[in-house]
Amino acid sequence: MFKQWQLILIGSLASIALILAACSPASDSEDSEEKTEGAAATTEVQEIKESASGSQQKETTESTAGPSSVSGIPLDPDAKYGGVLQTMTTGEGPSFSTWEEAAGVAPYAMQPLHSSLIRPQSWGSLEDYKNNAFFTFQPDLAESWSGSEDGLVWTFKLRDGLEWSDGTPITSADIKWSYDKIITGEGLTRSPRAVHFLAVDNVTTPDDLTVVFNLKWPKAAILEVIGMPYHIMRPKHVYENDLEALRDKIPTVISGPFENVEWLAGEKYVYEKRPDFWDQPLPYLDGLELNIIARSSAPIALRGGRVDIAFPNGFTGGQADTLIAECEVCNVWPRVIASSQSPSLMLNHQRAPWNDPKVKEAFALAIDNQKYVTTVQNDWYFTPTGCGFYPTSEWAMPSERCAKISGYGDFQEGGSPAADKEKAKALLAEAGYGDGDLKANIYFWSVVQQDAPAVLEDLNAIGVEATAEILETARAYATWSDGNFDIGVHSFWVAGIDPDITLYEHFYTGSDRNYNRYSNPEFDALTDKMSKTVDKQTRKELAWDAMELALSEQAKIIVSHSSYVPVHNKKVHGLMPTLNYLAGYGPHIRYDHTWIDEDNDRVLGG
Repeated sequence: MFKQWQLILIGSLASIALILAACSPASDSEDSEEKTEGAAATTEVQEIKESASGSQQKETTESTAGPSSVSGIPLDPDAKYGGVLQTMTTGEGPSFSTWEEAAGVAPYAMQPLHSSLIRPQSWGSLEDYKNNAFFTFQPDLAESWSGSEDGLVWTFKLRDGLEWSDGTPITSADIKWSYDKIITGEGLTRSPRAVHFLAVDNVTTPDDLTVVFNLKWPKAAILEVIGMPYHIMRPKHVYENDLEALRDKIPTVISGPFENVEWLAGEKYVYEKRPDFWDQPLPYLDGLELNIIARSSAPIALRGGRVDIAFPNGFTGGQADTLIAECEVCNVWPRVIASSQSPSLMLNHQRAPWNDPKVKEAFALAIDNQKYVTTVQNDWYFTPTGCGFYPTSEWAMPSERCAKISGYGDFQEGGSPAADKEKAKALLAEAGYGDGDLKANIYFWSVVQQDAPAVLEDLNAIGVEATAEILETARAYATWSDGNFDIGVHSFWVAGIDPDITLYEHFYTGSDRNYNRYSNPEFDALTDKMSKTVDKQTRKELAWDAMELALSEQAKIIVSHSSYVPVHNKKVHGLMPTLNYLAGYGPHIRYDHTWIDEDNDRVLGG
C-alpha cells in the first residue's frame, strides 16, 4: 500500500453558484508563506448563477452539431495527434481503489484506465467554463438515460458492442456489480459515498444493455450521486472473487483511453494510448506520464516545463501569486472558489471533554476566521458566510441567519473576534477549566499544516494549552476513519454543492465521512425530509434548518473556503478546467480529449 497523495477537490454537479474571477494565483499547503502584494485581494470576482440540480437532467443532453467522438465529444478541427502529456501528483497511496478512498493517488492513476456510466463535461471554451458547463452530465458507457415523471426510476442504456480490453463484453451486469459494491460496501474496507444511495432501493438489469436505478423516494440529487467522479466502472469477471486487487494492483482489464506500461513506485506512472479505445477517434495523445513531485516543487516544475499540468484544480495563495507574475509558459484561467477546500476543526463527539457542549462552543468562538484568511491565506480564501454551504451559491444560508450561530458572527457585520474570545473563556470556566487546565493535541492533515500556528494561537488565547501533530495523508485518513483522535483539522471535502451531498456526507449518522461521529436524530430527519423534497425553496429552508442545527452543535467548525486559478502550460489544449473535486477525482484527469501543440498562440480554452 502506498503513502501520500495529492488530494483534490470538489465542486458539485447539482446546484451551484460558483465564483469566477479573471485572474488569480495559487498555493497548496506548504507554500503559503510565499506572498506577493495582494494579487488575490485586487482580483475582481465574478459571481455566476447557474444550477445543474435546478434543471435536473432527466434526459440525455443533445450533442453539439459537428464531428464528434463515439460518445459525442466535439472533435477540434485543429487538434493534433501525438505527444506525451506530463502531469503530476504529490505521492503514493493509500490504495488504487477510488470506491474506497477519499484522497490519494487512486483517481490520478486510475482515471486514464477507466470509463464511467456518465461523466461531467470536461471540454469547452472559456465561455463554457464561465457558464458552468462542467456541471452538465454527458454520456460515457451509457449512451442515454431518462428519469420517470415521479422521479423513482432512472434508466440508463449502454452502448452496444463495448468490450473490456480482454475482449469480454461490457454489460449491465458490470455496472450493477460496481454500483452494488459502492452502495452496500460489501467486501470493501469502507465505502465513503454509500450514504448518498440511501434512497436507492435496488439496481436492476432488464437486459445486457439496460441498467435501472429504482428509488424508494424521489431524490433531487440522484444524477449527481450516480455520476460522482469516484464511480469508475470495473469488470465484474475480474474482481468478483478478488476485491483485494482493486487496492493493490494496477489493472490490465480496462475500458479507458490509456494503458499503464510502467510504474516506478514513488517516481512515476507511464501510460500509452490504446489504439482500440472505444471512444474513437480519441485519444489524441500518444501517452501521458504521472510524475511524483513534492507539493512545494509544483510551481517550479510547471514553470520549468517538467510538467504540463501540475495540480488539475489549480493553485492558490503564494504559489498562485508567483505563477501569475512569473510563469511565461502558462495559461491562467479565471479564478474559482473551491467548494471542497474548506479547512475545519473536528472535535470527536464520542470523546470527553471534546463532546461537552460548553467546550465545543468555546472552540468555535475562539477561531478568528478573517484573521486566518488574511494572515495564513493572503486573502485567497473566503470566510464561511454561507455557514457550511458554498459562499454566494443559491444554497448559501442568509448571512443574517448565519451570523446568529455561535462562532459565525465574528466575521459578519458588527462581529467582534475579541468579544467572542471572552465568551469562550467564560464557557470554559463554566465547564470547570481555568487558564491552562485544558490541554489539546490537535492532528493536522499535512495538506493544511500551514494552518497550525493560527489555530493554536486562537486556542491559546482562550486558555487552552494546544499543540500540533502533522499527519501525512495515508495516516490522516486512517486516523479520521478509525475515529482515533480528539481534535483534527481537516479540509471539509464535499463531492458536490447540492445540500443533499454536503449534509449526508459530512454530518449524517453513520456516514464514513462523518469523521468526528456527530449524531443527532433530529438532524438526520431534517436531512431525509430535505432530500425527498422537490420544491427548491422548501429544500433550501430544510437544508438551512439542518445545517444550523449541526453547526450550533459544532458538528464541524468551518474556518474558510479557498479559491484557485487553474494553470496549464500553453501547449495544452482541449481541456476545460473545473471545480476542484471534479478536476482531481474525475474524467478531467482521464485526458482522453486533451492534446498538445508547441504553438502557443491559440486563445484560452482553444
